[in-house]
Amino acid sequence: MEINITHADKNDVPIIAELGKQTFMETFSDTNSAEDMEKYLSENFNIPHVESEISTKDSSFFIAYCDGAPAAYMKLNVRDAQTEKQSSDSLEIQRIYVLKAYKGKHIGSALMRRAEEEAQTQGLGRLWLGVWEHNEDAKKFYAHLGFSQFSAHTFVLGTDAQTDFLLQKYL
Repeated sequence: MEINITHADKNDVPIIAELGKQTFMETFSDTNSAEDMEKYLSENFNIPHVESEISTKDSSFFIAYCDGAPAAYMKLNVRDAQTEKQSSDSLEIQRIYVLKAYKGKHIGSALMRRAEEEAQTQGLGRLWLGVWEHNEDAKKFYAHLGFSQFSAHTFVLGTDAQTDFLLQKYL
């Protein structure tokens, strides 16, 4: 299987919106109410919202293609685009989602390597991200890559206030 990671632009908005909806549903629908999922998906993965995100200064999106098919995406933020104030040498991995059919095929690892490359290219020495406290698979994945918890914050999914652990890795 050939993995190709591309830097997304405004022409990729429909792909990102669809990947966002599908991956989020696959990952979290079993553990959240249908109402909360619908509210979150409709607010965060509609075309105008994704267009706004992709045009945000200091944010960038990447799409991973497997044998030519979109399989995953990642959103990175630096400086003022970060969802929480962090040190100036930090890069936030705000989203990294892989379609269920492609999990276990090292796409997440390839995206994480790309995030590290982006940080190093920009002279940044720290990656950070938020992960839902109950997402055991993701927590294991990030621990395997050298991330450790440094804080926590509230993430609102629909109307449900949940806890995300904030993890970091120094490069």
